Amino acid sequence: MAVTLCVAPRKGELCAPIRFTLSSDQTFLELTARHLIRKVELGSDDEVVVFVDITDPETSRPVHVRFDLIDAGGALGSRGVLVGTIERGGRRLDVVGTYLGVVSEEN
Repeated sequence: MAVTLCVAPRKGELCAPIRFTLSSDQTFLELTARHLIRKVELGSDDEVVVFVDITDPETSRPVHVRFDLIDAGGALGSRGVLVGTIERGGRRLDVVGTYLGVVSEEN
């Protein structure tokens, strides 16, 4: 099941598949506003990997997102989106993504 935290790519729009390794139980990233999160899985060394299709950064604004690892079935928060569930170290964990806003330009 593919999900987005902001806006889905336009029909037929070319996307680049990107693989992100989540560095901790709460990881902040920049994605393009138009993206699709395709899957999450447990990689080698028990790291959590998120597979995202992103549109061309020249045509889609960058946005801040946060990924949280929480106990399976836990509260998502008002803006959280469940993007997948993994099992790590005998624990079931939900991977929750949250849109935080557009990346602001520096002055």
